[in-house]
Amino acid sequence: APRFIGRDAFDARGAYGTLISSLRYAQKTAIAQRTNVFVNVDLGARTICLGYTNTCNPAVIDPATQAPYAKTLPNGVSLASTMPNIAFDGLGRPIPNTQATFQIQNTVVPTEPTRTITIEAETGYVR
Repeated sequence: APRFIGRDAFDARGAYGTLISSLRYAQKTAIAQRTNVFVNVDLGARTICLGYTNTCNPAVIDPATQAPYAKTLPNGVSLASTMPNIAFDGLGRPIPNTQATFQIQNTVVPTEPTRTITIEAETGYVR
């Protein structure tokens, strides 16, 4: 039977889910611990790390693995951002306090729509 959708479509959706959950976890960790939590996204390498400094050292601990929080997005997706390195303060606000966006594009099937994640200024709401 022919395939109607390839794995790359799932990879792009998975990359979106991984990035949005990482951003939300960083914000919630910052609020819970009342400290700044930094999110560093390497757009070229498609990696995400969370830490208490802008170098991710010391790192935030991943609750699923009990290891430093680091994720690698799958091949076949490209990332773009207005602010790839962002932090959240103890009130959950983004640092710097401005709106930031991330775009995730499937590079294998470029006709697939680009997924956008927005971090709102002042509230840090991730959508």
